[in-house]
Amino acid sequence: MKKVIPLILICLAFFWVSKIYSINLYKPEATIFDIGQTVDCGDLELHFDESHLDDPDEFSKRFGVEYDGNFGECKLLSVCIDVTSRSDADIEWDDVFNFLECGFESSVWGSVMNPDIDRQINILNGECLAPGDSQKIWFVSPVNKVCFKERSWERIDEYQYYYVLSLSPGKIAVRLKV
Repeated sequence: MKKVIPLILICLAFFWVSKIYSINLYKPEATIFDIGQTVDCGDLELHFDESHLDDPDEFSKRFGVEYDGNFGECKLLSVCIDVTSRSDADIEWDDVFNFLECGFESSVWGSVMNPDIDRQINILNGECLAPGDSQKIWFVSPVNKVCFKERSWERIDEYQYYYVLSLSPGKIAVRLKV
């Protein structure tokens, strides 16, 4: 009996390690697109138009809205996606935004977009996205100084940023040029 218990534990450990290995062996690859690329996503065609990392004053000038600065010392990261309907029927804005909304990330930071700012700078054409129509949609997130060490904050412009559209089954991200 004393020899059977260690043998069972060794078998369980081997099974556990092999299961972890097999799960990680075939993990989905991230699909990375760049600013300027166009992607067909079924009923929607997405063109990743432009991106910026602005100081609050630059942001206010670019979008013509007054940034209230209630996030403390920060910069504002933004991306513009030109969405075109390829459907034969109208697509509700909620469906478009549910497909597009996710968040921003870099190697040292991550955040969702800010819906309050997004509502101020996005003026939607009509009640829905009609067949063949296009609409530029901006997504914005503040990048707060409190999320970084002083040395990292000084190098904030050097990081590579992404806007992530989907995490399942594999990550779809847009490499931003800031």
